[in-house]
Amino acid sequence: MKIAVFGAGSTGCYLGGLLSLADNEVTLICRPRIKDMIEQAGGLTLTDFEGQHEQLMPSRLITEVTDDTNMHFDIVLVTLKCHHLISAQEDLVKLSQGGAKLIFMQNGLGSLELISEQLPPEKVLQGITPFNVLSKEQATFHRGTEGAMIFQRCPETKALKQQFEALGFPCELYDDMRPAIYGKLLMNLNNAINAIADLPIKTQLQNRRCRKVLAGAMKEWLAVASASGVNLIQYTAIKPSLVPYVLALPNLLFEALAKKMIAIDPEARSSMWEDIQAGRKTEIEFLNGAVADLAQETKIPAPINHGISQLVTAKEQGESVTLEQLFALLS
Repeated sequence: MKIAVFGAGSTGCYLGGLLSLADNEVTLICRPRIKDMIEQAGGLTLTDFEGQHEQLMPSRLITEVTDDTNMHFDIVLVTLKCHHLISAQEDLVKLSQGGAKLIFMQNGLGSLELISEQLPPEKVLQGITPFNVLSKEQATFHRGTEGAMIFQRCPETKALKQQFEALGFPCELYDDMRPAIYGKLLMNLNNAINAIADLPIKTQLQNRRCRKVLAGAMKEWLAVASASGVNLIQYTAIKPSLVPYVLALPNLLFEALAKKMIAIDPEARSSMWEDIQAGRKTEIEFLNGAVADLAQETKIPAPINHGISQLVTAKEQGESVTLEQLFALLS
């Protein structure tokens, strides 16, 4: 298949690399900085916490969408950050007019609604990347966690499922993506806590006070999702409704019951941490901020998610934020 990854950053480059390994013709549409980095390194290097180490060069590296015939793709994975979708609207329309199915891979809630009316509904699908990818030197993209790829069902994503599974990556297809997206948001509520803690995810999860804040944020989201009539898809060995209670356990009990949850690369950090370190705007308004907004609509209190959103916004603006401020949200 002819596949493009539009907005190829850390996760997009990793996904593009995997799809290249599956013998697709892959084009990365990325920022000049990413293009230069990959060219100078002689290609992408994919690594992971299980020992993967593969080097390859995608079919094409480009920095803009043009009107020429080379812009016709079967699938475009849209891996832009949520807040960049609006500015990319014109390019996305062009790509859909060229015949591509657009698979939006954004985390959180609300970003697709901002542009969906401008796109042909039959060309718009959603997907979820379950794992964390960290960008390292020499165009190395490192997967630090595991999980199954998820796509909205259509003929093209059935083909993707076969390809990912042939590479050893589980993949699931759904007709209704809302339970999957709500379930992924439950796990992504940790992104902000990781950015505030400024610790590797594994180290952060070994801190019970950090876990108790995460558990509180999750309970709020579970209450909001229940009020909205959505049953969350399960991403861990533990049922979504039980995850907050396991997180709040003392360390010895937590580590005994949640071995898979902390069986991650010691280097792994959230993409929001990476954004903060690079001085970029984060996706907080589509994650914890979206929970707080939806909670307000459903008249369910969500002070922890609201507080987390405020702390990340402060960090975006260069303010110092401490763990004690995070822990104070429980009081």
